[in-house]
Amino acid sequence: MDTDLTYDEFSDLLLAMKPAPRERIAVAVSGGADSMALTVMLGEYCRAHEISLTAVTVDHGLREEATDEAIQVGKWLKKQHISHVILKWQGDKPNSNIQDQARMARYRLMGDWCQSNNISRLFLAHHQGDQAETFLIRLFRGSGIDGLSAMKAQTDFPHLLPTGDITLCRPLLSVAKARLEATLRQRDQPWIEDPSNHNEAFMRIKVRNLLQENDIEGLDEERMARTAARMERVRSLLQFLTEDLIQQSVTFFPEGYAEVKLFPLHSAHEEIALRCLASLIRRVSGSKYVPRMNKLEALYDRLKGSDFPGQTLAGCMISPLRNQRIMISRESAAIEDVIDLEADMKILWDGRFLIENHATAGILKKLEDTQWQTVCQENPALANPKPGKTIRDSLPCIVSDDGRVMLPDFIPGFEKTGFKAIFK
Repeated sequence: MDTDLTYDEFSDLLLAMKPAPRERIAVAVSGGADSMALTVMLGEYCRAHEISLTAVTVDHGLREEATDEAIQVGKWLKKQHISHVILKWQGDKPNSNIQDQARMARYRLMGDWCQSNNISRLFLAHHQGDQAETFLIRLFRGSGIDGLSAMKAQTDFPHLLPTGDITLCRPLLSVAKARLEATLRQRDQPWIEDPSNHNEAFMRIKVRNLLQENDIEGLDEERMARTAARMERVRSLLQFLTEDLIQQSVTFFPEGYAEVKLFPLHSAHEEIALRCLASLIRRVSGSKYVPRMNKLEALYDRLKGSDFPGQTLAGCMISPLRNQRIMISRESAAIEDVIDLEADMKILWDGRFLIENHATAGILKKLEDTQWQTVCQENPALANPKPGKTIRDSLPCIVSDDGRVMLPDFIPGFEKTGFKAIFK
């Protein structure tokens, strides 16, 4: 029979992410056994250490019972002296890819709430079974090292928020689900069973059933989770080598572009060079994803030639420079972000620039020739600026209601305007 998770064991799991006294933290709770067990134990820990805990439930509105279940979770947590809030996913719901869309909406809602309430750590109940399931799902989809790597105990928030100042904490990654259920039984704490957890229309449920019902030696949660952890060690090494190559070969500029020395790139192992290019293109493009491997490999091969003419890839322009260098810049035509910007607002623009606006309300958009001409008339010193037009056309600007054009603080003459743009 599976044993419950003791308070001392749970405290040990928190050592690397130990909340400080009087810190405010949040925990995601759906009402299922995993998140209820985490929330209850985290509540006990927080009360003993004078930490402020709020449990956050997202009502996706995908099932009729969801609202009543969220309210029931709140009633249970009130008995545990744990604050609870319910966030609702408003608007039209998807007809396909429902689980992924719901997950993204859940993260977005919880992230926005954490930012609004000055909470920098959100705890999640991912456990050993989740590690194993994710590993197999990605294996079946043909993922490489990165995809097969285990979830980490602490990670930055997904690429859905204006800032990356929220940390996701997963203290239960080494704990089996059965122990979490035993923990709740030991405390006479009920939980909610989501019927979608038995719906084999979802890939994750098929994989879960495979892990639980097969008779193949070694095909079990613990073994798969350990393999994912080993893959994470390999991924971490590759990432270290990639970052070292970036340090050797790349110069980043506050205007949102990079210059790359080709000699270190060509001298590096092909895998590391490809990872370097992928990382640069993702950062400069502001994308959540790296380009497809076949397109990266084609670019890498072209860069080996002596007559590389330049090309576009994944929303970036890769342009040849003198002295065996290239420039990777944002392709202006690919920029679509147009945002109504309020004063004293922080927001991520084009996935690249963290905007802190203390200047004026207006429209946040890419800089176009009409706005540039207006600025130059008022600031003659900008008539022949560096960088050139390619970079200039990819920069953000604010156009106020009265037509005034503001440029970011890294542009000469705009250092003290209160329009700060930080290339992430």
